[in-house]
Amino acid sequence: MTHPPLPVLYPPPPGLDTLLGDMLDLALPGGPLLLPATLHPMLLFVTGGEIRLDHGGTPASAGLLGGCAGVRLATASPGARILMAWLKPGQLPRLFGIAAGEIFDAYLPLDRLLPPAWLSPLVDAAGDALRPQAEALLRRLAGWHGHRTPTLALPSDWPRRSAGELAAHFGLSLRQFERRFHASAGQSLRALRPQARLNRLLLNTRWTPSPDWADMAATAGYADQAHLHRDFVRYAGRTPSAYVEGLGDDPALHLYRLPRAVILRMCAEPGLRG
Repeated sequence: MTHPPLPVLYPPPPGLDTLLGDMLDLALPGGPLLLPATLHPMLLFVTGGEIRLDHGGTPASAGLLGGCAGVRLATASPGARILMAWLKPGQLPRLFGIAAGEIFDAYLPLDRLLPPAWLSPLVDAAGDALRPQAEALLRRLAGWHGHRTPTLALPSDWPRRSAGELAAHFGLSLRQFERRFHASAGQSLRALRPQARLNRLLLNTRWTPSPDWADMAATAGYADQAHLHRDFVRYAGRTPSAYVEGLGDDPALHLYRLPRAVILRMCAEPGLRG
């Protein structure tokens, strides 16, 4: 079977690698898309065609798509093409002056945040010509907001720490930590943990045609195979078997066909390293 081509990747603009992952240029066939839940916000530039979110209308040509705790439904027009980049944990304030919690489960057009003159070069560009304009805009934003303090970015060993231990790490009381974490992430630490666990599984695993799901569940820390199955449906929108079958030709899953080191560089949470 011949699979669709992999997305094209570009490194983040010079000096912005601490804020952004690699930029992904993705051509989409027309039709419905079932998008897995995402932990962190991403920049989205529509460089061709149109993308419609079922609960968010038609995104502007440039915007911020917040993290979410459930799958998203979208529809792409024939010939649709997007340029996207994940914001690294805690770094959204240093580009846009807002916290990730402010756009959780939402889409925010950049024209609500920036002066029209800053966006006019994007409006006039399309296709390959848009990326240089987008990179120039991001460098300008970093110069404008780069002095800001990142929001709570979890340490790399956070999955092994309790909420109390994490609060102590930041020098906060438990209640202060929980309040600030929810404001910066859009959900509680307790809600984020199961989503992050499945995210680690999706990003880390080199999938075979017939995985041993019981063994995989045990290795990943699930109580049993049924628990793994429920989290797959909740956060990936598919059963485990349907996910593996869709990796070859489902455009919403093209990201997970990339080499592991590339995926982690693009969109990994703290605690995941390439």
